[in-house]
Amino acid sequence: MKKEMTTRITEVTVFRDGARITRSGKTELIPGEHVVLITGISEYAHDDSFRVKGKGAAILRGIDVKKTSSVFEPPGELKEMKKNLEVLEKKRVEVSDSIQYQESRAAHLSSIMQQFSAEFGKWFAAGESTMDHLSTMDRTTLKLLSDAKKKQRELREDLEKLDAEIQVLHSNIQRVQGQMRIITTTDVNVTVEVQENTRIELEVTYQIGGAGWSPTYDVDVGENTASVKRIAQIYNHTLEDWEDIELVVSTASARPVEAVEPTPFYVDVYRPYAAEGSGPSGFGETRVAKAEMSKDMDYLDDEVEKAYEEEPLVDMIETYAEATETLGGTVIYDVPGRLDIPSDDDPHPVTLTEEKFESRRLHFWNAYAMPEVVAQDEITNGDSVLLPGNVKVYAAGDFIGETNLSLIAPREKFQLGTRTSYDVKAEKKLVEKDTEKAGFTRGKKRRDYKYRIELKNFSKDTIEIRIVDRIPYSSSEKIEVELKTPSLIPKKTELGVIEWETSIESQKKLAIEYSFAVEWEKEVSIRPPLP
Repeated sequence: MKKEMTTRITEVTVFRDGARITRSGKTELIPGEHVVLITGISEYAHDDSFRVKGKGAAILRGIDVKKTSSVFEPPGELKEMKKNLEVLEKKRVEVSDSIQYQESRAAHLSSIMQQFSAEFGKWFAAGESTMDHLSTMDRTTLKLLSDAKKKQRELREDLEKLDAEIQVLHSNIQRVQGQMRIITTTDVNVTVEVQENTRIELEVTYQIGGAGWSPTYDVDVGENTASVKRIAQIYNHTLEDWEDIELVVSTASARPVEAVEPTPFYVDVYRPYAAEGSGPSGFGETRVAKAEMSKDMDYLDDEVEKAYEEEPLVDMIETYAEATETLGGTVIYDVPGRLDIPSDDDPHPVTLTEEKFESRRLHFWNAYAMPEVVAQDEITNGDSVLLPGNVKVYAAGDFIGETNLSLIAPREKFQLGTRTSYDVKAEKKLVEKDTEKAGFTRGKKRRDYKYRIELKNFSKDTIEIRIVDRIPYSSSEKIEVELKTPSLIPKKTELGVIEWETSIESQKKLAIEYSFAVEWEKEVSIRPPLP
């Protein structure tokens, strides 16, 4: 005995690349063996993942999973439209035949009139006809021709109307037929043996594709702390709407400001043959990447604001998921309440947790490639991994930009919130440039440079800053570069890149002077040219 049971989705566990669905249903059964049919499950369900458990005075014998295909016809009177099309096409043939008849009739009348006119002279000369006969013949023939042409016009108008109606019907039929498709669903047959009249409750779970989630983050950086809100962007393409469900999220499977990192400044001996046949070299060009900061402010409409002033409202309470770490570091988030997530093409954001992390403000300036100093926040992650995802960064609640986050391990430090620091000014000056002529006596050329880097802190607090600059670097024995000891000892010098780390007190200045010399053999040409 087979009986169909209605089920609904009650629980969903969303993985990174799939979901586990739980369906529940109830039905009444009499003693005997029954096959309970559960239909309407998405075709994306994995056949080998179905599991069934239940309650009631019955024995569960087994389950059978099958795919069923059916033709979906959109609501509409397709047969009626085709029937109307046949009637109109038949009527069109009749009208076309009538037009041809009237055209033949008109041609026949014209032929009779021409023949009568040609023979009338003979009849009139023989006294067999009079002029009255000619006049009567003309009036009669012209009236018949006029009636035939009028009838033709009326029939052609009818034909145009029929063609328009037929075209509309063709379009409607094609539209309806285009919406017809084959739908595949999954059916589950659950065999149970019932001992007595009972109500049974069945719970069917299965894995399904076409669903998943990706993490995004809202990070609000403050003084010494950063608030990190985890958000799951859930997508449901399963063809099943999740309505009033309990949701569990499992980790199991615009233009931002840019901090330009230093690169070595290589110089080498110019070899003409190496550039033969090439276009413009473009050597010596310096790219300056200007640090920008985008701000996004939302303004409340005045009328709406007045309406809210009339009756103040209490602040909404935001609830968060309860996080649990399982074996292997997998984290599951039990989202409170019940949710609706339809099957569509849109992501559905669900807030998971909000945590406070330690952070500290850092500043960075690339003296040869950045006109302005940028600020960043170094954040120390908590005890849970941060999965790769998009990040919206805020500073004291103000939006400052977007970026991407790579995988961050527990307690790992990472930097976010790169933005222009308007309260720190920086400038690099060429103090001295000299070509030593005495070098020619040794068969060599020499050029000396002296630079001065100046920074001033206009903020209210002492800042920590990393400063980088570069001098020429060459691996050729024909070119020598000598760096003299800077006024502030660098933390690191590698391949001509100089890096300082220091602090600047509020309302104080910092000056760094350094100089270097480049010496090369007289017959050597340096590419790119020295500044």
